[in-house]
Amino acid sequence: MNKAKLLYTIDAFDHADAVEIAEVLELNYSSVAMGLLRLVRQGLATRYIDPDTQLLVYEITPKGEARIDYFLEGEFDDE
Repeated sequence: MNKAKLLYTIDAFDHADAVEIAEVLELNYSSVAMGLLRLVRQGLATRYIDPDTQLLVYEITPKGEARIDYFLEGEFDDE
């Protein structure tokens, strides 16, 4: 699992819990949870407890959005 794919997935959901993200990426929960923790520690995502579901959910931070833009620019530089 790479950082870009994880960021894109969180961004597509707007906010999502680790189980949802793991299901979409077809990866095991523990790998996704560790990747999400790394994103939070790097300031690319934030997490909080959703008051409705009582689950820990993740959202992209402005720094994470800038990283997504950076990844997207790199994909199209050769055109």
